[in-house]
Amino acid sequence: MDGWVSVYADSFAPGVEMRKQILVDAEIPCVILNRQDSSYSGVGFASIEVQLLVPKDFEEQAQSLLQL
Repeated sequence: MDGWVSVYADSFAPGVEMRKQILVDAEIPCVILNRQDSSYSGVGFASIEVQLLVPKDFEEQAQSLLQL
């Protein structure tokens, strides 16, 4: 995704969802990029990271909020 940067990544998808909500509440546009296959959850493939992306212009603001 051109113009978007990862501000958080984790293999625990619910944790990424919680952080996305922090950004949504702050009205920062964001999307989750999840390349995990739910068919293999818990079979060793769960180490693939789920990424939280924001537009480049919001990177500093998002990083600041997520460091709390």
